[in-house]
Amino acid sequence: MKKITKYLQITLFVYFVFCFSVQSQERIAVIQSPNVILMDSETGVILDPSFIDLDLQDPGTPKALLQVGDEIWITHQIGDKIDRYDLDGVFLSSIQGGLDNIRGLGLINNSEVWVTNAGTNNGAPGDAIVRFDFDGNNLGFFLTAPQSDSPFDVIDNGNGEAYISYSSSDNIERRDYDGNFLGNIVEPGVVSFIQQIEIEEPGVILAAVFSGSPQNGVYRFSETDGSIIDFWSEGNLRGVAKLGNGEILWSSGAGIFRLDPDTGVSTSISGNSSQYFGRLNLDGCTPPPIPTGAPEQSFEDGATLADIEIDPAGVTWFATEADALTGTNPLPLSTLLVDDETYYAVNIVSGCLSEPFAVTVTITLSINDFDDSSFFYYPNPTGGLLTLSYDKNISEISLSNLLGQTLLEQKVGSNQLTIDLSDLPKAIYLINVVSEEGNKTIRVIKE
Repeated sequence: MKKITKYLQITLFVYFVFCFSVQSQERIAVIQSPNVILMDSETGVILDPSFIDLDLQDPGTPKALLQVGDEIWITHQIGDKIDRYDLDGVFLSSIQGGLDNIRGLGLINNSEVWVTNAGTNNGAPGDAIVRFDFDGNNLGFFLTAPQSDSPFDVIDNGNGEAYISYSSSDNIERRDYDGNFLGNIVEPGVVSFIQQIEIEEPGVILAAVFSGSPQNGVYRFSETDGSIIDFWSEGNLRGVAKLGNGEILWSSGAGIFRLDPDTGVSTSISGNSSQYFGRLNLDGCTPPPIPTGAPEQSFEDGATLADIEIDPAGVTWFATEADALTGTNPLPLSTLLVDDETYYAVNIVSGCLSEPFAVTVTITLSINDFDDSSFFYYPNPTGGLLTLSYDKNISEISLSNLLGQTLLEQKVGSNQLTIDLSDLPKAIYLINVVSEEGNKTIRVIKE
């Protein structure tokens, strides 16, 4: 285990250096009237308690904020307007007219801002999404009724669809970029009054549920079928956001809190009434172009990330979309490709990250006679002990992390062995199993 400890120290150092160089630009902002406050996106520590003084513009219930290019847009639910600020927090102008009872807003398809609208005053369309370009020009709207009533937040899933949460019909629905209804993710009646939503990681939607029928609190919903993955009972939630350290920020009329999902314990950060969270890049980063290439590619056994055809060639690879979006845990180009796995390419220019591009790989086994049907490994996930079993002789195994660092190498010489992973942190690991017939790489989750 000395070798494992050494490599863990290296891993933590690489992680810290990369996070400092790439993530230092991002801040989480939250509306805590009368101010917008800035928080560290990794830990939730308050960095600036009065970044923007909202009282100067007669806010009228500021609700949500969004970075739009080099500006910050803030919606005002009762004030029926959107105030625009530069990245230093200096007021620029307001967007007014055609808006009433507006709440959340989202950047959709990297070309439009969608604003949730629920009233009909000021010539507004009622329950609808009002669309704007980045210059603040009104591009029109589409009605959310009759499918859903009273939209509260909207986000882009990054794959051709927008998700919208609702307070009256109590659902989360899917729309294409033209506003066409595609169906519900969370059906009406599962929870009551959904406010801010966020994609926590691929397949998981984080949601702030306001009302107590059946139960208010922090929810994790399956992006696939809308089932409840996790739930923490908290009071009258408005905003929700995931921190880089794995904890969850949530807000309500009682303030801002930090939830530890492992213990279920929430800690108060600030006690004033708060609204939605937003993510800001105050360095004024302009995202570089998204990488391009074939989304499905085939390789022979032994191929690495360096063999994937992608433009530009100097992209940075990640094992998960969540890592790609935050720039954490980059993979070395020497990482062996695993059959039927998806890897995410990010174009990083001057510390600015593009959106990720996903590539799913297929490994051809024509030169590898390893018999998958006769190989077993269990339990997976594991809390410590992992058993490998094969009907033929296993000659050796090696274990590595997703950074490509080898943590363990072992000669075997039998058809079964047990590996103790107890001293390793919770993470995903790769184990390469070698026999006379060939080899196989498996992914193991350490809990």
